[in-house]
Amino acid sequence: MAYTVDQSSGTGLQGAYDEIFYVVRDTVNYNAPKFRYLLKVTIGGTVVGTFKQLPNNNDSAVFLIEQIVASYVRQDENIWQLGLLNSSGASSTSTIFGSNTEAIKEVAVDFGYEKAADADSAPTETWGAATQATFIVVNGSLRAQTFSTTASNSSDNFALTDNGGQFLSCIPPRDTVYNQYVVEGQFGALAFLNGDDVGSDDCNYFHVTYKNAAGATLTTGYFTNDTAQGGKAPAASLPIKSSLLYFGCFPANLENQAISTPLKPSNVSSAWAYYDVQAASSTTLSGNEASAVYRFHKMCNTRYNDVSLSYNKFPGEYYLCWWNSLGGVDNLVFDGASKVMQQVKRETYYSIGGNAFNAGNTTDYNRRSTEGGTTSSGNQTTTSITLNTREQNPEDLNDLIQSLASSPRVYIYNADIQQPFVLGKGKAFLRCVVTDMSVSYNTAINDKVANYTITVQLSRRRPNNL
Repeated sequence: MAYTVDQSSGTGLQGAYDEIFYVVRDTVNYNAPKFRYLLKVTIGGTVVGTFKQLPNNNDSAVFLIEQIVASYVRQDENIWQLGLLNSSGASSTSTIFGSNTEAIKEVAVDFGYEKAADADSAPTETWGAATQATFIVVNGSLRAQTFSTTASNSSDNFALTDNGGQFLSCIPPRDTVYNQYVVEGQFGALAFLNGDDVGSDDCNYFHVTYKNAAGATLTTGYFTNDTAQGGKAPAASLPIKSSLLYFGCFPANLENQAISTPLKPSNVSSAWAYYDVQAASSTTLSGNEASAVYRFHKMCNTRYNDVSLSYNKFPGEYYLCWWNSLGGVDNLVFDGASKVMQQVKRETYYSIGGNAFNAGNTTDYNRRSTEGGTTSSGNQTTTSITLNTREQNPEDLNDLIQSLASSPRVYIYNADIQQPFVLGKGKAFLRCVVTDMSVSYNTAINDKVANYTITVQLSRRRPNNL
């Protein structure tokens, strides 16, 4: 049987928004009556579709399946408060890692064809014409658009095996260090590949090292990537939910966790200026590094962000978290004099009021002062927030702002700013959408410091009386 897969986008880890393709050719059956090439796609053990193609001008077929698999992968929603809550949203201060539910999937592709004995007969399917192909897919793009579709993608960049391994984050590097600017109450998470099946087999420990402005170490410790702390030790043939994990490594996550008391920011000298996060294969970091350094710089409080919610309805700082274009997640604090706006859409009608339809005989006509005129039949209130970053080098912000502006799923952490203050002051992550239609980007060449303004709209409307 001369059926071959002449070309494909490869095996291993693939991005659902890169071209995923198979070029197949049958040199024996291609001119048979009612001949079609067949391809079956199975995701997570479930067949999601069988697809047919006529031979092209070269008697072959090209199957492009990225749009098919893209519908079956998505990042998680409840992973921002790891250290306080687990990935299911339940209270847990003993889990700093979280597994995924649908962020990464195993895909199997089967090849076949169908043909008929003659023009009047029904075609018969034949499967197993070529060896089944498999790959793993994430909800993102892992191949730069400057690369040809025949070039290997950049999935190896995210293998945590040495001191160059990266999280699935759009944080840009500066001199091999990935810098993030945070405030002390900020929740957030980063995603990383885990286990031999995705080429990331050395991320057993995640070290956290606090330092002062001069770079001197104040406190150091580590978290263990194991089931007790919400993760899974990297190994071969892990469950797919453990092949992509989340790590709650932002200040509020570290503050709320009860795994390592010395790593709570409040237990470190107030002189700490930043802390480094780095994966390793051992409890000893030096010589066993499994990732690059991710550095979290503490920003000082200002009159714009240091707002007490004991008497203020609107907070001074908002934390945005979102699904990025790499199949992971990213985070950014906005604390530069943000502004809350509400838009009310009213539906009204005019009524005469009074008892004109019942007056007469023994009933006097009367219209009270509260009756008649224009009346509202229902209001719809949407809340938008214009958010401002603090002034920074634009090169530290551009990739994050670009990722945020294009993200299909964004979350904002704040108190309930739509409803009365008396209902409570508790904070939570809420879904929102970026409403800006265009964003202009600055560069360090023409702007040494810059801030960005982004407008988001809360996804839920304010509850109104009918």
